[in-house]
Amino acid sequence: MEPPRTPDFDPPRTTCPVCASTALRDWDHDAHGRRIARCGGCGVKFMNPQYSDAWLAHFYSTYISVHGEGDVTRWRSRPEVREEAKRRSLRLLATHVTPGRILMIGCGDGLELRIARELGWQPEGYDVEPATTAEVERTIGVRVHSGTFPPATLAPGSFDAVFMDQVIEHPKDPAIYLRTAHAMLRAEGGLFLGLPNVGSLANRAKTLLGRLGLRARSRGKHYATKHHVFYYEPKVMRRLLTEQFGFDVVAVSGSLKPDEHPWKQPLAQRFPILDSSFLIVARKRARPPGQRADSSATRAPSSSKACRSSGSKETDTAAPGASGA
Repeated sequence: MEPPRTPDFDPPRTTCPVCASTALRDWDHDAHGRRIARCGGCGVKFMNPQYSDAWLAHFYSTYISVHGEGDVTRWRSRPEVREEAKRRSLRLLATHVTPGRILMIGCGDGLELRIARELGWQPEGYDVEPATTAEVERTIGVRVHSGTFPPATLAPGSFDAVFMDQVIEHPKDPAIYLRTAHAMLRAEGGLFLGLPNVGSLANRAKTLLGRLGLRARSRGKHYATKHHVFYYEPKVMRRLLTEQFGFDVVAVSGSLKPDEHPWKQPLAQRFPILDSSFLIVARKRARPPGQRADSSATRAPSSSKACRSSGSKETDTAAPGASGA
């Protein structure tokens, strides 16, 4: 089938892809007319309607460069900045879980695989595009899974940590990724998430200025709708991990990427609202998702509608690479 030459879209969703709530409302739109919805059930924001699977497969087939970042003029895209950020992130994760087997989802150009191995982890990767992942596997020398997510080649409960840096803002059903992370981890294994922060002070100001008509040409640019379809902030992701996906959050911070203004970084790390990105470290909870801490061990976990993604299948072919992280 010939790939679409311009973006095409699914029908608008009437339920939240994360919690299945029907309490959706329009939140914003960008200068290209891409509409952003907010879920009243879980608080997550997402593009609605979303891109079709055909368009996303076409887009991500050329998204990753195995030679690193394309735009190295941007501070946060510089190779030395990216490398130090990955190193700091993995060291933070290692303060909460002993380095062992780590699954790096959205491993992109393989930078994080190389650094993880240097720091004593035993990494395996996943990304969507087979040709690129094969090249990364060959050059880095570690196993890299590809194709439909989650790949059948992954064994549940076999990893000490799962690492997703700038990943779950890309797929149309991020719940699949969070459930898979939980399933792949051993008891009390560690999860690292790095995410754009739509709730930062700067992004809140941009949203307000757009609504006031003061950013007509660049309205909604901070949503990056060319390749991001979900938008998070720390309090929303903390609640999702804790209440829906069976994790206990142990650390929340602003980005660990070196800042071109070094005085800003300690403040942003301590107060994530000051940064355009944030990170979370969480541990897999010993009890099943949905079961309260004081519940009987024999009580069945909650099967409420909020714990499922309505109508979604346990696959997602539109997973991203994280080479931009």
